[in-house]
Amino acid sequence: MDSVTGCAPFPGLVAHHPGPDPLTGHGEAFRRATLDEGQDASSYFAASGLADLADAHGGLCSFHLGDTLALLQTTNRPLVADEDLAPSIDSNADLFGSFVGSLPIGHPARPRKRAVVERVLGSARVVAGLDDHVRAAARDRLAMMADGRARPLDECVLDLVAHVDSALPGVLDFRQKPLTDWLASPRYGTVARSFFEIASEVISKVSPGSIRDADLVVDMTRDMILANHEAIAAAPSTNMVRAFFAEAGLPFDRPTILGLEPAALKELGTIIVATYDTTMLSLLWAIALIETTPGPRERLIALAAAGGDQALAFASLLAMEAVRLGGANPTALWRRTIRPVTIDLPAAAGTGSATITLPEGSMLWLDRRRANRDPAVFPHPDRFDPENIRHIMRVADEPAIATLARNRFEINSFNMVNAVRSPRKCPGRLFSVRQQALLLVELYGRYRVTLTDVDLALAPFTAMPRPRSAGMIRVQPAATPASEDLRRTR
Repeated sequence: MDSVTGCAPFPGLVAHHPGPDPLTGHGEAFRRATLDEGQDASSYFAASGLADLADAHGGLCSFHLGDTLALLQTTNRPLVADEDLAPSIDSNADLFGSFVGSLPIGHPARPRKRAVVERVLGSARVVAGLDDHVRAAARDRLAMMADGRARPLDECVLDLVAHVDSALPGVLDFRQKPLTDWLASPRYGTVARSFFEIASEVISKVSPGSIRDADLVVDMTRDMILANHEAIAAAPSTNMVRAFFAEAGLPFDRPTILGLEPAALKELGTIIVATYDTTMLSLLWAIALIETTPGPRERLIALAAAGGDQALAFASLLAMEAVRLGGANPTALWRRTIRPVTIDLPAAAGTGSATITLPEGSMLWLDRRRANRDPAVFPHPDRFDPENIRHIMRVADEPAIATLARNRFEINSFNMVNAVRSPRKCPGRLFSVRQQALLLVELYGRYRVTLTDVDLALAPFTAMPRPRSAGMIRVQPAATPASEDLRRTR
């Protein structure tokens, strides 16, 4: 491994940024900026000059974080195979227990564990079959919010998504004590809201000391399952909690629940929290961006009020565009190489191709916020514009969710770094984007929405990308939706 001397590890091939400190390179500056000053990793890469250096040299540059060699990527091109990298959940594995993301890619249990989620939330047929249930649950909750009172957008969106996810048959089936109760719990509310924030800080700010409340996740998950035992036992066969027990070869009964090991409860808790948490943050960005961009907002209102497939298709474009600009992953993420890795470099003009070998134990960083704004890919990279998603469609009538396929890399959305074939891409991504689109159609088709005091700059001291101010939302009944008027005259 190269020592931190300021010398380029790949001279003439990859640009190197020595950093401000001859001893630690960027190590101490990164720690100070992210932990003490509250910057996110992407903002540090921009302020330090690392991102500009990478942009100027084909999307790659090298640097050191302390004694560790690192490679920064600012494009979404996959550079390595997943087999060359430590599991995506490595530095924060204490939070996730035996969750699938903590397993090596070739682990024999990994396909079965992934299928617990993917056969439900990753199945286009199953997800589409939930549409009416999503709409019905959304209407129940939105009707309660539609009193014209100003409420924090982040609280409203979290409440809406948690209510819907609790009610969907064959997903969680938390009908006895819904997720909204746990989010309001004096004991568990903090960890139910901040679980992924804690995990993301460990990764994106390279701060293992940030892990806290890991044991509380164990207790919360056990109590959630016990409180909803009868509803889950009577749920459709796709229910993810029951599938978790079946995969482990365990009966779904109270004695077994009480006897589950902490690692298993952390794994199950991760599945539960991920179901609502990632959708909530992406939907928050979608509403905030829609409300600050008049053109797409007016188009969505018109289509949603009329009803039909066009409304859902357009809302899906907006949901994907919000994932591109905001999303529910930290602004920059990394994984560690577990063996020497050969990387093909993009050929420069007038030169042939070249390769480098990244040593074992190196950090491969993706600045996903920067990569998702690549001007070589998106015509309006810094603007919230559905044309950015249309531009990457391979055929004219391709649905927006096709860009979520494992072999699509234009947007880093439900992944850490982009690996060849993306075997770790989030198994719930289809569900998340379709649910967001349905909720947008229900909200804008039936209600008049007003958002004030919004600031889309990134909030400091958060690992997950959140607006500095999500704003205050008012929801009021709109005129009778045109689609209902049409049905009444038939």
